[in-house]
Amino acid sequence: MKKLVIIFVLLFMISGCGQKIPKPKDIIENVHSPFETRAEASAWKAMKEDFFVKTIVKEDNVYVECYVKGYSFSQTNSKKLATVTVSIDGKKHSERTTAAFVVRDVPNGKHRMKLEVLNEDGEKTGLTKEVEVHIESTI
Repeated sequence: MKKLVIIFVLLFMISGCGQKIPKPKDIIENVHSPFETRAEASAWKAMKEDFFVKTIVKEDNVYVECYVKGYSFSQTNSKKLATVTVSIDGKKHSERTTAAFVVRDVPNGKHRMKLEVLNEDGEKTGLTKEVEVHIESTI
C-alpha cells in the first residue's frame, strides 16, 4: 500500500499537476509570446477588444469573422442585436447580420474595407474597424 502511495505521488509530480495554474489575466497579458500560434494570439486579442475582426483573402473573396463585445447576431441571445455595415474603398457594399460572412467578387488590387457595427435600431455604435485587403489576379 505504501508503495502505491509513493508511485501515485511521483506520477502526480511528474505530470505537472502540482504546478501553479496561471490566472486568465496573466495569460492575456503575456499574449505576445513568440511560441504561440496566430490563432491563439487572435483569440486572446479578441477577448481584450470591444470589436475584433479577422479576415482571410482567398482568390477574389474576403472571409470575415467578427467578435463584438456586448452584442450578438442572434435573437436567441440576451445581448443587444448587431448589424455590420461593410464598405469597400468608401462605398457601402452591404449589411451583414452574422458574425462570419464572405464578401465575394472583390476586384483585383488593394482595397480599404471598413466594418462598422450598428445597433438593432440601425444607429452607429462607434465600433469600427478598417482593414486593407489585397486581391491578386489568379491568371
